[in-house]
Amino acid sequence: MPYRIKVSFIFMLLFSASGHAEPLQKTFFDWQITCNNLNYCETRNLPGENGLVMTVSRHAGVNDRPLLRIDYGNRYSGELTGGPLKDNLLLDGKRLRLDLKHWTVEPHHFATSHTISIDEFFQQVMEAGTIQLLYRRGATISLRGLKAALLLMDDVQGRVNSTSAWIKRGAELQIPDEPAAPEVMPARRPPLALTRDETTGLIDFGTWRIDTDECSLDPQRREVSVAPLTDEKALLLVSCEMGAYNVISLAYEVTRTQPYVAKGITLTLPFTPPRQTEKQLELINARFDSGRGELMTFGKGRGLGDCGVASRWQYTGREFVLAEYAEESTCDAWHGSDDWPTLWTSKNAPTGGEVEMTP
Repeated sequence: MPYRIKVSFIFMLLFSASGHAEPLQKTFFDWQITCNNLNYCETRNLPGENGLVMTVSRHAGVNDRPLLRIDYGNRYSGELTGGPLKDNLLLDGKRLRLDLKHWTVEPHHFATSHTISIDEFFQQVMEAGTIQLLYRRGATISLRGLKAALLLMDDVQGRVNSTSAWIKRGAELQIPDEPAAPEVMPARRPPLALTRDETTGLIDFGTWRIDTDECSLDPQRREVSVAPLTDEKALLLVSCEMGAYNVISLAYEVTRTQPYVAKGITLTLPFTPPRQTEKQLELINARFDSGRGELMTFGKGRGLGDCGVASRWQYTGREFVLAEYAEESTCDAWHGSDDWPTLWTSKNAPTGGEVEMTP
């Protein structure tokens, strides 16, 4: 199947009857691209552990706010030596010449959101093989897969054959608007704090009476925590499985007074995550902020914490609704969880507060 047909097929799937764009995370040779439910996309070269990374991002719609940046070093790199990037980059072995008039330039980082500068940069590098750091030959940016990633980004955002496309440019002026962010309604006020007697009774209930027969963790090592959900109900978390750096818990909604009535809580995503077939999300390293009604999960792909899945769920007074989901599937020591690509984002329903979680 020709590539253009494959991309068009993917594009048709993105705009299903679900009312939001379907998030994706794909790899084309040496480039990974992630697009979220607002069709905001970002792509970067792999692997990041060689120290030199190019990142390209763009929002959907007319207000696209593009950004192209090249970075040498990150939070895991430690102190860096060597001259500034602008004087020490090679394109296929020859000096890379850039007009940096509209770029923000630092010794080991430079970036631009200037549309013409980005276009000029792509024209210069698109058919090349590598960008390399002169004084560290292992620090390279492979350009294999960049064109495919940018073409998919154009297609996801409806830019193919338009004047704003990066790869397959045409004369079309109109492009689709950015999808509306889903609204999440927090509870109207924080619940009353648990009393000492409520806490003691619920922990005892979670320790001895909740059915955890399917948990592999020894009962003596299980941890039980409780927090108020509403004035009448509490959240009960029971650790069930434990690995080297991840703890999987079971969650229950429990009445705050006896006789205790417990109902299991399942976190169901509004989309199917990359490389998964199920929408259910395990509660990994879960923690709950009762004041904000937010349940957070953080599953590490490895101990360094440079890859994995992080999510935030808002309790509405009736259920937990996904507010944010980020995933980094490539473990290459490039960035921590604060900078993982976002596949789902939302905003608070209008209550006079600020809009949150836009990329």
